[in-house]
Order: sequence, then C-alpha cells, then structure tokens
Amino acid sequence: MAEKRQHRRIKRRLMVKYGERELSQSGFTGDVSTTGLFIISSSMPPLDTRLHIQLFVEPERCLFFEGEVRRHKLVPAELRTIERGGFGVRLLTPREVLTSALDQELRIPHFELSYPTRAAFQQAYERELRMGAVFISTSKQLPRDTHVVVSLVLEFAARVVELEAQVAQVFPPQEGPGAMVGLALLFTDRARAESLLRPWLGQA
Repeated sequence: MAEKRQHRRIKRRLMVKYGERELSQSGFTGDVSTTGLFIISSSMPPLDTRLHIQLFVEPERCLFFEGEVRRHKLVPAELRTIERGGFGVRLLTPREVLTSALDQELRIPHFELSYPTRAAFQQAYERELRMGAVFISTSKQLPRDTHVVVSLVLEFAARVVELEAQVAQVFPPQEGPGAMVGLALLFTDRARAESLLRPWLGQA
C-alpha cells in the first residue's frame, strides 16, 4: 500500500503560477511541504497532469518546480466563503524529471516511492516488498503486463534502488470511502529485488 504522509504540512499563503506548457494560470498555496503543495484555485487540472510551477517565496524571489496533480478538493458554492477548493500537487524530484526526460523515447512508465525512515521501509518490506510486489497509488491506468520501472528511495540511507516490474492488477477509480485506486506491480526479478533490499533492513 502507499505510504502515509511523512512530511509535515505548513500553512502558508504564497502566490503561485502554473501550467502544462506556459505559466498561464495563477493561484495561492493553502499549505506547503517539502514534497508537495496545495494550490487554491477554481481551475482544476486533470489528475496526473504534469505542471510547471513558479512559487513566489517573496515578491521578487521565486522557485521553479515540476509536479503532478494528485488530488482535487471540491467545495460547494455555499461553503466557499469559509473553505477554499483547489488541488494537491506532488513535487517531482530531480531524479524523476531527468529519468522521465531520458525515458521519453522509450515511453517506459516510471514510479517512485520514498521511505524517510528505516522503520517505514521495514513496514513496507514486511507488508509487500518481501513478496516481490508493491502497490502504487495512482489514477494512471496501464494495461496488465505493462513494463514499468520503480525507484525505491531509501532516504534514511541516501540510497535509491531501481527495479523493473510489470503491472499485475489494475484498481480503477471507484466510488466510496477507502476505495483503492492504483496499480499492483510484481518485480520481474524477485531474487534480485530481495538481494538489493534486504541489506537495508538493519535494526529499527
């Protein structure tokens, strides 16, 4: 299963410009973290849309990112005076941006999962990785047996383990609370995956 959020959100209102090709849309952040932003806006890019983002940390100082739209927050019109709608963006790491650019011709889907602590990695290993599988929470629909690459970022050890996998099962969007949406992946070389991952289990 996908890891629970490990990065603290900070409530901060900062101006932001964004767009798929040009910075043609604007809004404000509702909260920020080291891995994502919530953008208050009436414009809702589709889920999984990749955006260019300009974040103004000061009036004359800005940062540039690439990100993917991960969720929408819709607020009824009668509540918009007390609550604002918008969308959540996961910021892409430099590794993801570069990998995407290099893999563009091959069109190999690439996913990344991060484990900030050894305990988080140990839990994921016992839950699914030791069985040669991993669940990716995404609305991206890929056919079964599609070849993909998964990067497991072991932040606590400053290591990245890249593994090849195939789509084993697809969980399309469904109505109802707690519905799983994403892809179940199986590593194509389970023995290799285990040999690369086990040394980093260590002690809690």
